[in-house]
Amino acid sequence: MALTKNERAFLSTFAEIAQKVLGSPATTTKTGNGKRLRRSAADVSKMKKEIRAARKKKVPVSQIAKDLGITTSYIYQLDK
Repeated sequence: MALTKNERAFLSTFAEIAQKVLGSPATTTKTGNGKRLRRSAADVSKMKKEIRAARKKKVPVSQIAKDLGITTSYIYQLDK
Protein backbone atom coordinates (compact mmCIF):
# COMPACT_ATOMS: atom_id res chain seq x y z
CA MET A 1 0.00 0.00 0.00
CA ALA A 2 1.55 3.28 -1.07
CA LEU A 3 0.97 6.37 1.04
CA THR A 4 0.55 9.84 -0.31
CA LYS A 5 2.84 12.67 0.69
CA ASN A 6 0.24 14.12 3.07
CA GLU A 7 -0.38 10.73 4.68
CA ARG A 8 3.37 10.21 5.26
CA ALA A 9 3.66 13.69 6.82
CA PHE A 10 0.65 13.00 9.06
CA LEU A 11 2.03 9.63 10.08
CA SER A 12 5.47 11.03 10.93
CA THR A 13 3.88 13.86 12.95
CA PHE A 14 1.72 11.37 14.81
CA ALA A 15 4.77 9.19 15.55
CA GLU A 16 6.74 12.17 16.89
CA ILE A 17 3.89 13.16 19.20
CA ALA A 18 3.58 9.59 20.47
CA GLN A 19 7.31 9.45 21.20
CA LYS A 20 7.16 12.71 23.14
CA VAL A 21 4.20 11.54 25.17
CA LEU A 22 5.65 8.12 25.94
CA GLY A 23 9.20 9.32 26.51
CA SER A 24 8.46 12.26 28.77
CA PRO A 25 7.72 12.05 32.49
CA ALA A 26 4.27 12.77 33.81
CA THR A 27 3.12 16.32 33.33
CA THR A 28 2.15 16.78 36.96
CA THR A 29 5.01 16.87 39.39
CA LYS A 30 4.79 16.73 43.12
CA THR A 31 7.09 18.82 45.25
CA GLY A 32 6.59 16.67 48.33
CA ASN A 33 8.22 13.35 49.04
CA GLY A 34 4.96 11.40 48.90
CA LYS A 35 4.61 10.93 52.65
CA ARG A 36 2.37 13.12 54.71
CA LEU A 37 4.04 14.82 57.61
CA ARG A 38 2.43 16.27 60.70
CA ARG A 39 4.19 19.35 61.96
CA SER A 40 4.07 20.74 65.46
CA ALA A 41 2.75 24.24 66.08
CA ALA A 42 6.30 25.44 66.71
CA ASP A 43 7.45 24.04 63.35
CA VAL A 44 4.56 25.69 61.54
CA SER A 45 5.19 29.08 63.13
CA LYS A 46 8.89 28.82 62.23
CA MET A 47 7.95 27.91 58.65
CA LYS A 48 5.50 30.84 58.48
CA LYS A 49 8.30 33.23 59.47
CA GLU A 50 10.58 31.78 56.80
CA ILE A 51 7.85 32.10 54.18
CA ARG A 52 7.03 35.70 55.13
CA ALA A 53 10.72 36.65 55.01
CA ALA A 54 11.12 35.06 51.59
CA ARG A 55 7.93 36.69 50.27
CA LYS A 56 9.19 40.11 51.42
CA LYS A 57 12.37 39.46 49.41
CA LYS A 58 10.15 38.78 46.35
CA VAL A 59 11.21 35.13 46.09
CA PRO A 60 8.82 33.19 43.82
CA VAL A 61 6.43 30.83 45.58
CA SER A 62 7.58 27.91 43.45
CA GLN A 63 11.17 28.44 44.64
CA ILE A 64 10.09 28.67 48.29
CA ALA A 65 8.08 25.46 47.91
CA LYS A 66 11.02 23.66 46.35
CA ASP A 67 13.39 24.82 49.11
CA LEU A 68 11.06 23.84 51.94
CA GLY A 69 9.77 20.66 50.31
CA ILE A 70 6.11 21.68 50.44
CA THR A 71 3.45 22.51 47.87
CA THR A 72 2.71 26.00 46.61
CA SER A 73 -0.89 25.75 47.81
CA TYR A 74 0.34 25.08 51.35
CA ILE A 75 2.39 28.29 51.20
CA TYR A 76 -0.70 30.25 50.19
CA GLN A 77 -2.67 28.62 53.02
CA LEU A 78 -0.04 29.54 55.59
CA ASP A 79 0.20 33.06 54.22
CA LYS A 80 -3.38 33.88 55.25
